[in-house]
Amino acid sequence: MFSTVEAVQVFLARLAAQDAPGIARLCAPAVEWEAPDPNGVHWALGRRTRREVESQFLTLFATFDLEQLSVRQVIVDGGDAAVIGSARWRVRAGGTPVEVRFAAVISVHLGEIEQYWQMPDTFATAVATGVARAT
Repeated sequence: MFSTVEAVQVFLARLAAQDAPGIARLCAPAVEWEAPDPNGVHWALGRRTRREVESQFLTLFATFDLEQLSVRQVIVDGGDAAVIGSARWRVRAGGTPVEVRFAAVISVHLGEIEQYWQMPDTFATAVATGVARAT
């Protein structure tokens, strides 16, 4: 069973390795979820199964190649952790680079992630994927 700190460390390592099945295995059978889709346009809210979590990350990794993950700060309070950082991605179709700053809240109960809230810079992502234009 993972502590909150261990769960966050393993999650970040699996994110850096682009290991969607490994990320899903860290999760409880149902995860309270709040995160944008990979192009940053629509938000997925509500409960997600492990399979849905895996699918979300498979889509992310099929859309973007992670070049660098930097964590500036991890704040842990009991079962809750806030992660503040940035990621440098490259859009697989076309090779456009995108730098995304993010904050994520990960809640761990009985060694499993039961809540995941991700707040990235969705505008930067939408511009990089061609969904939005910066004027």
